[in-house]
Amino acid sequence: MPLLCPIDNLKDSHEVVVCDTEFSRQAHKELFRFSDEVYITADDSAKVFAALESIVNSCNSESSVSPSKIHVVIVWENLIKISLWKSAKPTVGDAFTILKNTGISSQELQPFKTADINDLFPWLYYGKRFDILRKICHATKKQVESRLKNHTIRVDSHLIAEDTKRIVASSL
Repeated sequence: MPLLCPIDNLKDSHEVVVCDTEFSRQAHKELFRFSDEVYITADDSAKVFAALESIVNSCNSESSVSPSKIHVVIVWENLIKISLWKSAKPTVGDAFTILKNTGISSQELQPFKTADINDLFPWLYYGKRFDILRKICHATKKQVESRLKNHTIRVDSHLIAEDTKRIVASSL
């Protein structure tokens, strides 16, 4: 069943925040202090792509009022998913392509060739590879912005660490 366009309820908002979990919403709210009305939280992590796609489609509709900024607040797997603009769980090959585009060498990725994509985040996070995480946030931002017909709408992408429930990287 398709999601109803969640942006229809936000016509007066200049900024919209799309979150993939309740703790993503809380982490963003603690930093930005936006009102509850601007948050759209997917009821489970897997539906964040559909919610974001619905918002992009709504913003591209001529009859819709568009926000000036969209914040995307998501965990690692969804960050990779949105940066690829695909709804299915990304493969490790998909993640490798993105990581290679950020400057990670094939040799560095070799130990992860049979890993789950979620095994890559701790390696980057605890290895203090925040430059790489920021580059992926920027790739996600650019992917969403490229889908918007109205090029004045800005997108910010924020990565949440599930264990700390905090924003650990951002496109800002």
